[in-house]
Amino acid sequence: MFSIKGLNKSYDTNKVLNDIDFHIDKGEVVAVIGPSGSGKTTLLRCLSFLEKADSGRIVIDETGEEYDMHSASHAEIRSVRRHMGFVFQSFNLFKNMTALGNCMEGLVTARHMKKEEAEDKARAMLEKVGLSDRMNHYPDELSGGQQQRVAIARALSLDPDLILLDEPTSALDPELTIEVLDTVRKLAKEGTTMIVVTHEMSFAKEAASRIVFIEDGEIVEDGLAEEFFENPSEERTREFLNRTGT
Repeated sequence: MFSIKGLNKSYDTNKVLNDIDFHIDKGEVVAVIGPSGSGKTTLLRCLSFLEKADSGRIVIDETGEEYDMHSASHAEIRSVRRHMGFVFQSFNLFKNMTALGNCMEGLVTARHMKKEEAEDKARAMLEKVGLSDRMNHYPDELSGGQQQRVAIARALSLDPDLILLDEPTSALDPELTIEVLDTVRKLAKEGTTMIVVTHEMSFAKEAASRIVFIEDGEIVEDGLAEEFFENPSEERTREFLNRTGT
């Protein structure tokens, strides 16, 4: 579906991503794990062009379209983003819009969909994440877990080929974390293609089909979830799993 080739990113003299090669196939759920500061979130932000990479190329495998991640034009960035939905750790909802309004906004303004059609789509996605009774509530009337599920519904409303989730439970209490993880598990079972940056090892083990372990800006290990947790091939991976009690 998507291939990343030679992705590099630095902040001043700090090398955050070092020559990353990465791919994801349709229907995969890839959990990206690793220590804090290892480059996980930067990887997602570069994939979605929220950060400009120093170098690298992104290829949409089905069409053969290829884009320079450093010098892509605004039109090219819009073209890539049409394939992706992004779920932020801090929700990033419009506070002056209801849950329904938040899910409709991108459809109306970016996709130029008629309001009636956009509303039907948004309602269906909110129902999908279990929020049919909260559609007309504003963000400050919702729990953190409900706000994050609105953010997931908003991403789904755009019919992306790939959803990027950046630590979707990091801002939540344990009880609210469960409801968000349950929603992501449901999407995984339905075949939604996702890359999830997460520190929830139990979720990664249960819901992901593939694990990518990043440390110091490099991919240390990339493999099937079951093999990764039961028989990691790299010593650095084994040390990380031992530190996290996995």
